[in-house]
Amino acid sequence: MKTIPRRNQHGSVLVVGLLITFILGVTLASYLILVRGQNLSVVRSQTWNSAFALSEAGVEDALAMINKYSGNFEMLHNWTNPASLDADNWETIAPNVYKVRRNIGPDYYDVYVTNGVINRPTLYSIGTVTWVPTYASRTQRGFLAAVGVPSPKTTLSRKLDVLTRMDPLFNFALAAVNVIELNGNDVATDSFDSTVADYNTGGMYDPDKNKAGGDVVSNDTIRNALNVGNAEIKGSVKTGPKGTVGIASGSVGDEAWVDGGNMGIQDGHFTDDMNVVWDPVLPPTNALWLPVSGPAGVLSGYGGYDYYFTASGDFEVHGNSISKGILIGTNVHVRLKVYAGDIKITGSGEIRIPANSSLKIYMAGPQFSIAGGGVVNESGYAVNFQYYGLPTNTRIDFQGNGDFTGCIYAPNADFYLGGGGSGRVDFIGSSITKTVTLKGHYNFHYDEALGKFGPRRGYTIISWSEVGWNEL
Repeated sequence: MKTIPRRNQHGSVLVVGLLITFILGVTLASYLILVRGQNLSVVRSQTWNSAFALSEAGVEDALAMINKYSGNFEMLHNWTNPASLDADNWETIAPNVYKVRRNIGPDYYDVYVTNGVINRPTLYSIGTVTWVPTYASRTQRGFLAAVGVPSPKTTLSRKLDVLTRMDPLFNFALAAVNVIELNGNDVATDSFDSTVADYNTGGMYDPDKNKAGGDVVSNDTIRNALNVGNAEIKGSVKTGPKGTVGIASGSVGDEAWVDGGNMGIQDGHFTDDMNVVWDPVLPPTNALWLPVSGPAGVLSGYGGYDYYFTASGDFEVHGNSISKGILIGTNVHVRLKVYAGDIKITGSGEIRIPANSSLKIYMAGPQFSIAGGGVVNESGYAVNFQYYGLPTNTRIDFQGNGDFTGCIYAPNADFYLGGGGSGRVDFIGSSITKTVTLKGHYNFHYDEALGKFGPRRGYTIISWSEVGWNEL
């Protein structure tokens, strides 16, 4: 006996098959839409981040341009020179406004530098990125999104507004790239301000009008990067990240803390966030260096000195050591470059600078040693004697009993301070060297006027903000 299926059973199977197929289709379509949306989100995020990276690259480009003469401290402003701008493909588009565009494949950044406020250039950087692939652009709505029609917009821009300033070169009483060892007796630091009447007497340091700005800092990141020992630091101490400070019976803090006989470091007077790049020194390139043996304005052997400068100018000593000293004339301002030979002042020798004169030494020789009468800066202003050690200058020695007033910048030199006998030696000004080893009786008095009016080391960022974005 044969059974004949009913026609309505065939129809049910067909309907069930179609329903299952529809469900599978909807599921697959939903998955594909989800994948497409995820891909859109990823590519859009990558493009967004790439635009910001381009903006940052523009800022770095502008910082490199305005800091082109870092290390050549007397020519920091020279980046605005047309020849300097042309050499880096920058163009002047308005008074004190400069622009460059750099292409990186299909992407690019535009950077504008506005120098309207002296020593505070503003940087405006726009990074523009092309969307790849094009369907990963702004999400469409309705039917266009369903069929995957790409947006006609194909680029995205992000913008950064950056403010800068010229950073002081001499910001601390005592600073070093690496280790500082304060092993002497009666070592102390503080500060004063030669331009504010309440904190000086006749422009000179007065212990009764001092301040607690005698900071001592090391850029090093090791254990005991800074050894305070028994020193009294009226100010703060700093090291590089994770560096530590060694201290015996010393004291670090404000005036009340130190004068109150407290030992150790007062809360808030130690940080490990030092991260400063001290550029190698370059002698000024705007100088016509004259040999000291030739031109008028220099007398050799006068009054027992190696050189007596009677006229202002730029001079160089090539290969000869200086041992008897240097005398600067009245109303004379000298820049002196020393090649190869050392400066070793001994016996009754000295470097003497009258009150209304100045001396800047650019030292290429390996050693600068001061004993004898030391450096006699009659003005009492540290800025009137500036010492710059070039990369080949690797050692500085202070062994005399005379006070020192001046500024020392020699980031490749080890600085040794001994001598002083049983009395204290006053070091007025600021010092930056590779290392510091102190075994004498020294008091360091930082002149805060150096931070306001002294030499500058370059431009640094003081604020950074994103000012908007757009898809073009």
